Amino acid sequence: MTVTSQIGGVQFVVFSINSQLYSLSIEEVVEILRVPSITSVPGISEVIEGVINLRGSIIPVVNMHKRFNLPLPTKHKKNRVVIVQGDNENIGLMVEEVSMVTKFDEDDVEPMPGQALEEDMFLGFAKNEGQVIGVLNLNKVLYDHHDLS
Repeated sequence: MTVTSQIGGVQFVVFSINSQLYSLSIEEVVEILRVPSITSVPGISEVIEGVINLRGSIIPVVNMHKRFNLPLPTKHKKNRVVIVQGDNENIGLMVEEVSMVTKFDEDDVEPMPGQALEEDMFLGFAKNEGQVIGVLNLNKVLYDHHDLS
């Protein structure tokens, strides 16, 4: 099965980080929250913004700007925490804004170009209404980063 056939026809949650569009399969997203009160945790990886209490569960929140080594944006009311299912726990991803839920046509998805980006960070790139949307490999985003361990 090719990457494009895995992506084609599946719904994706599209969000922005540093004004660039990224997406995750809707099957990987548990819920989307307004940014709640985040408790910082001293001594933890710098990409972890802190933890939140979500209906009695403590959930770490990854700041995606820090994860991608991007400049930190000004916080605003459109910021969201996208809760995703990790290996054994839910994890929050702090993003600038959730834009839409959409499907990508298989013909509009291209595999990862052979550039020196973090290996396998993207499953591919989708063309949607004149924009390019990176389709993230959630496992690589969450677990293949030395600062997360």
